[in-house]
Amino acid sequence: MENWIEHLIAKWKSEGVKLNPPATIAEIENTEAVLKFKFPEDFKEFYLQVNGFGGLDWQEHMFTFWPLDMISEEFKTSTNKNFIGFSDFLLASHFIGFNREKLGIFKLFHNDDVELVADTFHIAVDMVNSGSDPIY
Repeated sequence: MENWIEHLIAKWKSEGVKLNPPATIAEIENTEAVLKFKFPEDFKEFYLQVNGFGGLDWQEHMFTFWPLDMISEEFKTSTNKNFIGFSDFLLASHFIGFNREKLGIFKLFHNDDVELVADTFHIAVDMVNSGSDPIY
């Protein structure tokens, strides 16, 4: 397990965040098949250690990371099929995820405005965990 993932898991556990058990490679591949989208390696490494937050719990900055099954379900009901969310702020105030047409991590607002917030999943997770202004 990479240090950044170990650090996050330890921090969230110390804060009492409910974490789901790790996803399997098969679960990740199944989600990719449903979405017709390949996740980046840092996303896969993270989900192989923790499959999102349990019970839609959130961390200190009020973001939750979704389990793979929720990523699939949210995508199926979304009107924006270019956006694949994996996190939300304050119970769906806005969403964080991937854009099929562009590299990077984006935030999506309910009016379908999409804005680049980070180049990689790892950077976006660090931004969420530190409460960085651009993630809001």
